Amino acid sequence: MERGPLPLNVHAALEPLIGAVLIAAPWIFGFSDVDEATISCIVLGVIVILTGLMTDWRVSLMRVIPIRTHFMADLTVALLLIVLPFVLGFGDEGGPTRFMVIAGVLEAIAALSTRWDPREAREGHVAHRHRGSTAH
Repeated sequence: MERGPLPLNVHAALEPLIGAVLIAAPWIFGFSDVDEATISCIVLGVIVILTGLMTDWRVSLMRVIPIRTHFMADLTVALLLIVLPFVLGFGDEGGPTRFMVIAGVLEAIAALSTRWDPREAREGHVAHRHRGSTAH
């Protein structure tokens, strides 16, 4: 399922940052008064963080989400970011709509340009496990 030039481990490292930006965006960009946008950003940010923490790759708390499923989750978040302003009725609000559409496009680009190489995730996992076993 390899794709683009972005290494999987870089994608994994960016996940918490992307989630945090989504969660904080209503206050950073001044649209916290638009409840639907604020709730959408917080929920999608939490989903991004949790998905990253549960994916079967190097930086993970629980390895329960396969790489392919993570890829599909990223594309789903991207789609939701783009369509939710219009579905939830705040598409006429400039700030949150611009942010969410741009964030959705960037999320899709990140997902489509990541090199989803499971070997890279396994190498990181094996190296991490190996370091942990030598520390005992």
